[in-house]
Amino acid sequence: MAVLEMEEELNLVILAEDIVAEYVSLMRSKARFLKMIAEFDRRNLAEECGASSTATWMIRRLGMSESTAHEHVHVARQLENFPYLSEMFEAGNLSYSALRLLLKYLTPENEVELVEMGMQLGYAGLESALAGREKAGEENGIKDCYLRVKKDEEGYLKFWARLNPVDGESFCAALKIGHLAFAATEDELAELAGEDGIVDEAKLTALMQSKEEIEEKRQARKDVSGFGLPTGRAMVHSLMGMVNMVRSKPKSTLRAPGAQVAVMMTVDGRAYLPNNAGAASKGLENLVANALVRLDTVDNRGMIINAGRSSRLATDGQIRSLLAMWGGQCAMPGCTHTRFMEFHHMEEWANGGLTDMDNLIPLCSACHSLVTEGYAQVTRQGNEIVFDFGDGSRYVSYNHSLPVRNDDYEVRKVEDRGWSDNFAS
Repeated sequence: MAVLEMEEELNLVILAEDIVAEYVSLMRSKARFLKMIAEFDRRNLAEECGASSTATWMIRRLGMSESTAHEHVHVARQLENFPYLSEMFEAGNLSYSALRLLLKYLTPENEVELVEMGMQLGYAGLESALAGREKAGEENGIKDCYLRVKKDEEGYLKFWARLNPVDGESFCAALKIGHLAFAATEDELAELAGEDGIVDEAKLTALMQSKEEIEEKRQARKDVSGFGLPTGRAMVHSLMGMVNMVRSKPKSTLRAPGAQVAVMMTVDGRAYLPNNAGAASKGLENLVANALVRLDTVDNRGMIINAGRSSRLATDGQIRSLLAMWGGQCAMPGCTHTRFMEFHHMEEWANGGLTDMDNLIPLCSACHSLVTEGYAQVTRQGNEIVFDFGDGSRYVSYNHSLPVRNDDYEVRKVEDRGWSDNFAS
C-alpha cells in the first residue's frame, strides 16, 4: 500500500509540474502571438489581406469572436509601449489575466514596480493590491463612459453601461418619463398639464407612485422601491416606453439598419427576424399582430426588388430589403459594421451592371473601399456570391447565407477577372 501511495503521489507531482510547464509555454506562445499581431497591425497588412482592420481579419481568418479579436489587438498595441512587461510576459513570468489587469494601471513611470508586484502576487493578490488605485488615463477622476449591447444565444438582449453623473441623472429622468408613457392612458396624461401646458409635478409624482404600487402588486416577488427608479418589471416598462417614444417619431429610418424591425417571410410560410435568429415564433406573432413591423416577402433565393438600369443608386426599398437579407450589417466575411453602409454593384455599373437585387450587396464604406482598390473582390457565380482576399482565402455565400470558408471553390482564374495590380502583388 505504501508503494502504491508513493507512486500516486509521484504521479500527482509530475502531472502538476506538467500543467505548470504547459501553462508557461502557453503564455510564451501567447506573447509571441501578440507580438506578431502588433507587427501585422503596425504595418497595416490587414488592408493587403482585404480586411478593413486587423481585428476584422482575425475574425474572418482565425474564426475569433469580435470581442476576443478586438481585445487581442488592443493588448498587442499596448504591449509595444511597455518593454519590461512584454519581456516578463514572454518569459512566462506573468499570466495573461494578470497582464490585462496591469495594463489598466501601467504608466512608463510605474511599469517596473507594478510588473514586479504582479509576478510576486499573481492575479488574485494583484487585484487586491490595485483596488482603489487610480487607473491609467483616469487623471482628475475622469472615467470612460460606455453603453454595450449584446444578444445571447437565445436571442435575448443584454446591455450594461457606465454614464457620467449628469448623463446618468438625465437617463434616470427619462426612465421615469418612459414608465409614465408606457403605463398611463391618454386621459391621465392630459390631466397632468395645467392651462399653461406646464406639467403639475405634484400630480405627476402621485400618478407615478400609483403606477408603481400597481406594478409591485403584480409581481410575484416584491422588490424594494422607495422613491427611486422603477423596480423589477416596471424598469423594463420604463425602457420600452422610451423606445416606443423614439420609434414613434423616427428620423430617416430607411438609412438606419436598426431603426426598423423587419420580419422576413419565405414562400413556404416560415418567418424569421434577420437580425435575431433566436427570436421565438410567438414573439414574431405578437409583433405582427401589433403592427410594429413591416413585412417583406422573399422568394426561395431571398430576392425582392429589381430596378434594372433605370437608376445607378439603390432604391429605398432595395436598401431596406438588402439590409434585412444580410442581417443589417456589412456582408463582407468577418466585418460586423452596421453604420456607413454603401451598396456595391458586383458587376460594375460602368461595365453594364444592373441596379438589381441580384447584383447588389451591402458593404460598409471601409470594405467598399477595399473592393474598389482591389484588395478584395466580390463576384457572383450563379446563386453563390464569392469573396476573394489578398491573403489567398476564399469565402462563399450560398443563397445569401452567411459566407463560409471554401478555398477550393472553383471560379474563373484570377487573371480573367480584372484583379488590380495591388491585389495581384
